[in-house]
Amino acid sequence: MIPFFSWRNARECLLGGIGIFTLCMIGEEFYRVSGTLAAPLWPSSGLALALLLLGGWRLFPAISFGTIAATQAFGDHLMFSIIGSLANTLESLIGWFLMSRIFGFSNSMCRIRDIFVLILAGAPWGTMVSAILCTLGLVGIGAVKSDGIPLSSLLFWTGNVLGIFVFTPLTLRIAQLLHIRSSLRFSARRLLWFLILTVVVLVGFFNRLTAHSILYPLAYLSFPMLVWLAVDLRKDVTFAVALVTTLATGFTAFGMGPLIRYDPMATYAEMTVFIMIYSISCLILMAAMEESTTNSKLALNLRLSSARREAELRNLRTSLNPHFLFNSLNTIKSLAAEDSAKAQNAIVALSDLLRTSLRMTRAERVPLREELSVIRSYLELQKIRHEERLDWSIQDDPTCQNLPVPPMLFHQLVENAVKHGVELSTECTIILVKSYIRGKHVHLLVENTGTLPKDYSYGIGLQSIREELRALYGENAAFSLGSTHDGKVIAEIVFLKEHAS
Repeated sequence: MIPFFSWRNARECLLGGIGIFTLCMIGEEFYRVSGTLAAPLWPSSGLALALLLLGGWRLFPAISFGTIAATQAFGDHLMFSIIGSLANTLESLIGWFLMSRIFGFSNSMCRIRDIFVLILAGAPWGTMVSAILCTLGLVGIGAVKSDGIPLSSLLFWTGNVLGIFVFTPLTLRIAQLLHIRSSLRFSARRLLWFLILTVVVLVGFFNRLTAHSILYPLAYLSFPMLVWLAVDLRKDVTFAVALVTTLATGFTAFGMGPLIRYDPMATYAEMTVFIMIYSISCLILMAAMEESTTNSKLALNLRLSSARREAELRNLRTSLNPHFLFNSLNTIKSLAAEDSAKAQNAIVALSDLLRTSLRMTRAERVPLREELSVIRSYLELQKIRHEERLDWSIQDDPTCQNLPVPPMLFHQLVENAVKHGVELSTECTIILVKSYIRGKHVHLLVENTGTLPKDYSYGIGLQSIREELRALYGENAAFSLGSTHDGKVIAEIVFLKEHAS
């Protein structure tokens, strides 16, 4: 944050004031369009608002002193200079506050929303205050009669609004280019486009035709080209818009071009419509193209992220399948030495179990009923091996049957219960498998008799469960493992029901 009372702020205010003064001097030439003390395009309003958007409220002295210096150079009454300075400063502060503090305008102008914030919030309200104050200043010095207040206010307002439409985006774009490239450089192709555009404007306006002639459409001869440039140049079209509107206003101010009408007020209205059509349409099209490009990049990044996540899940699951197979083969090995008939039954059960589990692991999610079917076959296989040392039951809520869940994740909890319960205990281990919905959450729970090993939190299997839940659900899922006072171990997965899809 740059302090208000600092040499850097003083330098920036000085440079900004010089810019305001220069654009005011250019704007003075546009008074001739209407023959009043208002111009159809007031460039300094656009620069003033852009200064505050770039540097914040601390740059308001640039607007105040730049305006006073310019109006005194015009030979205006000192009272009007002071009131005009106050009006222009308030205009920019109000527009800046609405755009930056209320509606979150981005200087990058990469969203259609930003352009509508500029058009509907930044341009009309502060300029309305400024137009009324400037008109009252003219009334105070006797330059405008009381019955001319509405018209004078309208002329001031439209000129300032259109100045913002054209020169605020241009200034923001110049600042962006200076920040990125340290200097303004354009390719030969773009310079050629600007040269062609200048020639087209000259063809349309460097003549004494009027709006009453059949060649009136010559005024809009450059519009199709500007629409194309909005698509091709994106934000650099702000240079083209400023070029066309400034040239057109300048020619019209000196009585040239097909926008001239017999009534100066009608000419002013023609210029207002002309500048509005060019600036608004090009800005919206420019922002639409920028936003489309941004959304395409975002969609690509999301697809890449999704592909990486799927690859990570596949790696996790392929690393778990050998562990599951190893445990099952150990079970059959033990049975082969004890009871060959049971071993044969176990081989058939294992074959069905592996066929189902291999099919399931190819999917990201499977219905809970399929996961429970694998768990049931696995526990039956373990019952064949351990006989009276294992007792198990499954309590599944019918409302959960079709809920999609990660394949073989719930099964890992059951495997751990067998490994750390049955295989490490001489007593009968009771395993309870439960699935239910409570409120907005789905609960998958495995409870078994026994105790937790001291190093249980460092297991690879438990870490893989946490990683897969994080990859699938982010912060909307949790895994917990703990023991109770009555000698039971509880492992539980919880996730939001709305994310079970």
